This record gives sequence, structure tokens and C-alpha cells, in this order.
Amino acid sequence: MGIKIPPWFTSQFDEDKMRKFCHEEWCLEFFKQVIQTKGTSIFFTGTPGSGKSQKDRYFLQYFAPFETVIKWDTGKDDIQLCFTLGKPVQILIPLGCKFEMRGEVPAEYVITPVPIPEITWRLIKPGWINIISMRNYYLDEKNLKSDVRAMFKNFLLRLRLDEFKNWLPAVFDADEAHVILGNLRIDASADGKQTGQDVANILKECRSKGLRWLIISQGYYDIQGTARENTPCYVVSRGTVVDRRDNPKLNYLSGFARSCESKHGWIVLPNGDHYGKTSPIPFPYFEPMKTRIIYRGFVDEEKDMADDSEMLRGDPGVFASQMFEPEHSPAIPSRYAVYDGVNQ
Repeated sequence: MGIKIPPWFTSQFDEDKMRKFCHEEWCLEFFKQVIQTKGTSIFFTGTPGSGKSQKDRYFLQYFAPFETVIKWDTGKDDIQLCFTLGKPVQILIPLGCKFEMRGEVPAEYVITPVPIPEITWRLIKPGWINIISMRNYYLDEKNLKSDVRAMFKNFLLRLRLDEFKNWLPAVFDADEAHVILGNLRIDASADGKQTGQDVANILKECRSKGLRWLIISQGYYDIQGTARENTPCYVVSRGTVVDRRDNPKLNYLSGFARSCESKHGWIVLPNGDHYGKTSPIPFPYFEPMKTRIIYRGFVDEEKDMADDSEMLRGDPGVFASQMFEPEHSPAIPSRYAVYDGVNQ
């Protein structure tokens, strides 16, 4: 027998959608094991063009009415689908940069400048869709990694101290997750490795606080092993490749995912059961907004200008070692000294 889905959930959606949801075997189990269990994370895998962002949007609609959404902006127009969730939207951008939307936007939105990355989490609006837009404002990937690490630095401690309880429970939606959770395959820099380890540690402990992650990556091995081990639910799309020794279930499904359509996928739930056994699950397509997004300004450029401006400052002490010793010349007496000499 299937479980009964309570009114607090079904009342948030239209009747047709709930009728279909309640009659799908995997949806009933998904509600019990994932939606109803705060903090349970999901890992979406598949090659480019395999429909990962569309599937992400499908699942996000079931979390948005009950959890604060925090979306990582990849800079590739994937955030447009976030404006169709029926929630107000906040776009967090670096101070001094610009974010513009041209065209019809179906949701209320505000743009919030962030002075330094470390305070990003304090600016999250509870119950809103919060989009962290950083990636298109950096000329150098190394600088981006450094500021992303600063954003997550001490996050776990603040989470333990309940500093974010005003916007929890929440879901952090990380498309192109290797930027945050990357390993040596993607980024061998010190900042990249340390950021990945910091976030992996957050994943280990955030479930008890009601913070879940939706991790979207082109490759199963593009993120750190600790992060993979703490996502008990998987959505498999076309092109997924996983070694049997790492995950036998995903290895089995990867054989079916070699040549499926982009709308097709398989789900592996936390208890190990998978769905799409006789045929893959067909997911709906969500039409993106006909809106143009424009990013203006670079954080790196401002930093470089700040460095160059040091030479223009009035304090020469920083460059004292580079200055020439002035030539000594006789001192010219002041008019007061001359006047005193005449009177004497």
C-alpha cells in the first residue's frame, strides 16, 4: 500500500499535478524518503545536454513552498527557471557590479549588493529564491575560487551556532557543482581543494540542521568523494559513468543511460531502491523565460585598480625604499629672520 500524502503538501499544488504525483510509485516513496525528511540531498549526474537542469527544476518545485531556496548562478541562463517557481527572488551580486534583466519577468525580484563574500549567508531572505551570482563577475577563476572559499569559511561553525535558523530549512541548489565541490580532476589549486573539503564537511553535518543540497555535475567523479558519499539520493541522466566498485547501483543504471533521451532519467532513493526499472521516467520540459540577463563589471578589475592606485596615494612611506635621496642645498632664510636681523 502507498503512503498517504498529507494536506500540508498537496494543498500547495494544483489538483492535476497532485493527482499524477500521488499515483506514481516512485513519487510516493520520494515524498517519504526525501521531501518529508529535511536535509536529504540529491545528486544529479549526466553529460551536457542530458536535461539535468530541467530535472533539477522539476524537483525544486516540490521544495520551494516549504524551504528557503539558495541557488548558485552558473552564468549560463539556468537561473531563469527559478523565476517560474511562484516565489519572490533575490539576486546577490558583488558590490560594485551590475545585474540587469531585459524582458518580461514573471516574479518579483530585488538585487542585493554583497560587500564581502563572508556575509552572503546573513543576507539570505527566508522563504525566497536566493540566487548567489558570482561566477560571471570574475576574470580569473583563481580569484573566484578564493572568494568562494571565503564565502564558505566558518559557515559550518555558524550553522552549528544556529545563526541561520531564520532561513532554515533550506535547499542549496548547486549547478556546475565542481566550482564549489571540485577535486583534482577539475581544479588542483589550493583554494579549489580546500573549498571542496570545507563544503564536503558542511554536507556531512548540515542534514541535522535541515539544509539539503541539490548537486548537479556532468561527472560522478567531478566532485570530492566525501560529498558524493553524503548524497543518498541520485537522479541519473544520459551519459552517467560510474565504476562498479564505487556505486554498483549507478554502474548498473549507467548501461541504460548510454543512449536515452534528454527528458529521460532514473531515480535511486536513499533506501537503495531505483525507479524506471521497465522504462526510464519521462520528466516534463519547462519553458525558460524570454528574458535577457546582462552581467556588468568585474571584481578582479576593481582589485587591480585598487592595487594601481597605491602609487597615487599621499603616503609615500610604502615606497620609501624606492625614493631618491634629495640633494642638500643652503636653506633660504624666512622673511621673519631677515626682518629680525635688520632690527638688530
